Amino acid sequence: MVAGPARIPANPGENTPLRDGGFWLDSLALLELVVACEAEFDLDFDPATDLSEATLATAGSLAAMIASRIARP
Repeated sequence: MVAGPARIPANPGENTPLRDGGFWLDSLALLELVVACEAEFDLDFDPATDLSEATLATAGSLAAMIASRIARP
């Protein structure tokens, strides 16, 4: 069996991609991450506005979206 890419990058940070070249998350893993973030931060993300390609691009872009949602009154 051929091993796939490592799921944990050597030096993860805010600019680490969530998909290829970073954490290598596929669509199901991204969905699980979104659901886990909603549960952890008691939020309901709007797929039309909160879950864009840009938002799900890096760890930092996802964290920034979550921070902005938490800051909303």
